[in-house]
This record gives sequence, C-alpha cells and structure tokens, in this order.
Amino acid sequence: MKIMVKLFATLREYLPSGSDKYSCTMDVKERNTVAEIVEQLKIPKEIPLIILVNGIQHQEKEKKVLQEGDVLSIFPPIAGG
Repeated sequence: MKIMVKLFATLREYLPSGSDKYSCTMDVKERNTVAEIVEQLKIPKEIPLIILVNGIQHQEKEKKVLQEGDVLSIFPPIAGG
C-alpha cells in the first residue's frame, strides 16, 4: 500500500534518496505502524518526534496503524523563547 511521508526541518535528511525536498511516497506493508515507518526511515529513537496522521496528532506511534493513502507528517520538537 502507498502512504505519503512528510518530514520537516532537520528530519528532512532522513528522506529516502530520490525524494522531493520535503516528502516522498512510500510502499509499505499492510498494518504497518508509525513506529515501523520511523524505523524504516532510520530516524534515531532518541529524537523526540511530533507525529501527525492526516493532520491529527498521535502520541502512541507503536499503536497507530497506517492505512492506504494516509499522510504521515513528522516534526522535530520546536523550542522558542
């Protein structure tokens, strides 16, 4: 099945080669979780992430199962002062 993955800010370096500047379409297995996609992208586990699926934030990436056509957006935490 196909999903769209969008990585922002410093996470863009983890996009697969051949991706456009901010996103890529990935072929993934049925019932893949967000955590499995993060692992496939080789994003280090120690980096805290803000995860949105179809614009809705999800805290439990190990439990969120992706569906055909989903848009997975991943942001690093943002600090400001």
